[in-house]
Amino acid sequence: MKQLLIAITACLLLSAQMAFAKDQFLIVCAPLTQKNPSIQQAAKWYRDSAEKKASYRQVYNIGSAYVKQWVEQHHPKAKTWGVVLDIDETTLDNSWYFYQCASLAEKPAEFSHFVTIPQKSVALPGVVAFTRWVHQLGGYVTLISNRDGSYVDQSGITALQATIDNLKQQHVTFDQVILANNKQSQHPADKNPRFNAVIHGCYDEHEMVWSNKLPPHQVIAYFGDNIQDFPEFKQVAEYALPDNAPQYDKFGQGYFILPNPLYGSWQANPYK
Repeated sequence: MKQLLIAITACLLLSAQMAFAKDQFLIVCAPLTQKNPSIQQAAKWYRDSAEKKASYRQVYNIGSAYVKQWVEQHHPKAKTWGVVLDIDETTLDNSWYFYQCASLAEKPAEFSHFVTIPQKSVALPGVVAFTRWVHQLGGYVTLISNRDGSYVDQSGITALQATIDNLKQQHVTFDQVILANNKQSQHPADKNPRFNAVIHGCYDEHEMVWSNKLPPHQVIAYFGDNIQDFPEFKQVAEYALPDNAPQYDKFGQGYFILPNPLYGSWQANPYK
């Protein structure tokens, strides 16, 4: 009888493990989200084009050269400077969700639950080598995202912890992660308070959720896929500027932007 109970228990444990393993590959889409056929073409380019790979490698190669040159010119002490990177579609590739669901998880809670918590995102081309390179040169790497850091899944996993775990799984080198606080912030999409936290050490718990604090330090480069991933830049204002406006001179010289045809603040611009 005892041996029978042991055998039954072993079978149940094996079945549970197999079900869990199967769930790791199950992608669940946000409910009540309508499929958007137009996103399929963007997702195809993002997932299946050589141009996407080349673009990301190009940006991170240029960024690496810029950081190296800056260090050689300024001879800074270690841990007195750093870089800031966005996470989604800058550091981690979330296109698995868009491919499977043919839609966007547009609400912060939906994105947190269906994209962040599953930890299925992969490192984008060039970012692992770049972040390691910054560390080797003596700089900090801060990751700042509009992911909702106040979100806690039913299982008790926070969006912050899921993000950190995913980044570590993908071998991204970083010193801190700072997310938005959608529950308390009046403007959770505004990254400027988080940029200031890095530079001045002013961490406001009403505005952000962070993994840890770093000493205030100079940020020499920003990387993002949205114009609003850069200090004081807003889509409405920058879109209205002429192509040769001096504000764009910063790009390639401390500001480095990556292509994202899937989503972004550009979607609100008029189509003409």
